[in-house]
Amino acid sequence: SIKLSVHQKKYKYDHLGEDLKELHWLQIKKRVIFKIALLAYKSVNGLAPKYLQNMFQYSHHGHSLKLIVPQYNSSFGRRSFSYAGPKIFNNLPTNITSSDTVDLFKSNLKTHLFTMSDSDLENILS
Repeated sequence: SIKLSVHQKKYKYDHLGEDLKELHWLQIKKRVIFKIALLAYKSVNGLAPKYLQNMFQYSHHGHSLKLIVPQYNSSFGRRSFSYAGPKIFNNLPTNITSSDTVDLFKSNLKTHLFTMSDSDLENILS
């Protein structure tokens, strides 16, 4: 239940990492990556609105699809979806990006994010 802090005698500033795992909830940073990756997957597969699909340019490397990451000089540009989407999508394993359905993609991605350490998380963004 959302009333986790009351029922388990947690306080406002207690660390909730283990509680989030027990509830199968992602940490905030991982949740943001999950949402960006999901929008990128939907865009690549024609399931997102056209304005999102049109933000990406594609490059084929062998059998895998890669998105072209635009160059931005400002940190503001690097926080945009047109930059973060391809960056995150390209750094995901092929077995996730090539998922046949949205539900399979979400399940595989969530499992992958749960197993990632904080340093692995930084690598997906760099």
